[in-house]
Amino acid sequence: MKTLKQFFYLLLFAVVLSACKKEDSQNVMAPPSAGIKGFAVSSADVSLSDDNAERNVVTFSFNAADYGVKVIPSYTLQFALPADTSGENGWANAIEVKVAADSLRKTFKGADFNALLALQLLLPVDVNSKIAVRLKSEVKQNSGLASAVKPVYASLTMTVTPYRAFVEYPALLVKGGNSWKTPAERTNGYLLTSAKFNAKYEGYLDLPNADGWGGDAFNLISTRDNTNYGWGSSATTLSIGGGGLWLTPAPNYMKVNVDLDAMTINYTPVRFFISGDDNGWSTSATPMVYNASTRVWTASNVSLTAGKAFAFTSNGNYDISYKLDKEENGVLSFAGAPVWGGVNIPVAKTGFFTVTLDLSAGDGNYTYSVK
Repeated sequence: MKTLKQFFYLLLFAVVLSACKKEDSQNVMAPPSAGIKGFAVSSADVSLSDDNAERNVVTFSFNAADYGVKVIPSYTLQFALPADTSGENGWANAIEVKVAADSLRKTFKGADFNALLALQLLLPVDVNSKIAVRLKSEVKQNSGLASAVKPVYASLTMTVTPYRAFVEYPALLVKGGNSWKTPAERTNGYLLTSAKFNAKYEGYLDLPNADGWGGDAFNLISTRDNTNYGWGSSATTLSIGGGGLWLTPAPNYMKVNVDLDAMTINYTPVRFFISGDDNGWSTSATPMVYNASTRVWTASNVSLTAGKAFAFTSNGNYDISYKLDKEENGVLSFAGAPVWGGVNIPVAKTGFFTVTLDLSAGDGNYTYSVK
């Protein structure tokens, strides 16, 4: 009887062990042999502009990856230039966007997708560009660390056209004193901006009513905290709540730089010129004229030749000059002393053109046009 009972327990143990092994074999996680199925984009050709900035412009969708067991994978979209997707460091420079844990799709509004393309991926604006998009699926441990199961991927390509979006940087707004009235709202031509979101502000001001001791003074009001900056211990220093400032020397169109860490303000009178291949890179042959009403510098009937290039210079030299940023995004970049950077502005067509330079929106939002 004892032997029979022992045999029964051994048989029961074997059945349980077999069931456990069977259950274990059914719960082994493995990478999906078919990868990620159904990865698609709602439109393979997306053109962005102010008109669709607040609308949904593109949706990436996919099917859930099958790992053989019930798990919740983590999905990430990766955006890269096609040239950066191969080789040992392929996708190393990709911009990554996480997909919500409970979703199998990711939708972008125009402004958000444009920021990803133009500001993060550094694509040229107003130009068709090819990009590669890869979806990564991975399963992480409860600790958040990577699993031993390798990630799986799916990829596609698309054509995109980003645009140059206006960024509202922190600013110091000009507030006129005494009888001199300035705009109550943020207005181009009456502000200095901090393009790097730090203590340094820059802009160009033409304030004929703030023309020295005989004119009306002005103060600078911070859009960050409404702090009022005025006259310090000299014409180039600031103080909080100080008296009125004046453009010095005046009256002049001025490049104005403020450093709130050092509490300084500096003024440089400027006149702009077009210098390029077509005029032998002369810094005086092609002057621009400032229009106080539009706050734009203009040169008319400028002869330009396709394949050549030019830059904006001032005061007969290159100390204050503007070219394109190094990524050639169509964004004007300071190219003068002491950085001496930037890329010459290429000429697309041959003919006579009206060239404009608009510095009224503050540093980071300088623009030009050739029409």
